[in-house]
Amino acid sequence: MSIRAELDVPGETRRQALVGVLWAACLLLAVVVGVLHRPHVSSNDSGSAWAEQEVSRSRADRLKIAVVLGLLLPAALTLALNQRYRRGGGHARGIVVDITEDDELRLWGRGYGTRIHLRGAEITERLVDVYAGRLGAWRQRRLRVRSATVLRAGPRDLELSTVALAGDADEGLRVEGGEGDCIELGREGFESIRACVLARSRREA
Repeated sequence: MSIRAELDVPGETRRQALVGVLWAACLLLAVVVGVLHRPHVSSNDSGSAWAEQEVSRSRADRLKIAVVLGLLLPAALTLALNQRYRRGGGHARGIVVDITEDDELRLWGRGYGTRIHLRGAEITERLVDVYAGRLGAWRQRRLRVRSATVLRAGPRDLELSTVALAGDADEGLRVEGGEGDCIELGREGFESIRACVLARSRREA
């Protein structure tokens, strides 16, 4: 079974950092290009009509550079980046959760690389109210898997989430506040993974 993520909530911090880098790089580029378009007037030509035209041309060129490279370009790149990191966007779809024939739950792609053994694992569920900057605030249903064994030097815990539904509160799940520190799956994918995890965990370790 293999499911692709719907939203990389921890990746929001990475997106914010990338936006800052984009704006800084574009502003630096605008400054450098603006310097290259400074007026080329010698002391001998100072005060002449040609010198005034050159200064006027330089000002107009540097204004265009500031608007295009210092404003429009980073704004366009930020919009494209936000689209990529949106719910169901290209970034999240590159993150995969799968369950292998060897009863391993794996999370990989986009910098992730975790796998834990499912047989005999402890499974807990909870509702978590999260806030993640531009993404806003919402409630997640989370599935936490704590392996009974450790694979090499890897972690023993893996937590997955999906957007909570109104009916989830009727199941008596504990409600907590928390951070957006785990990836989010679509509801259908989450339910499929959940059912498989519960079934595999009941096998003898």
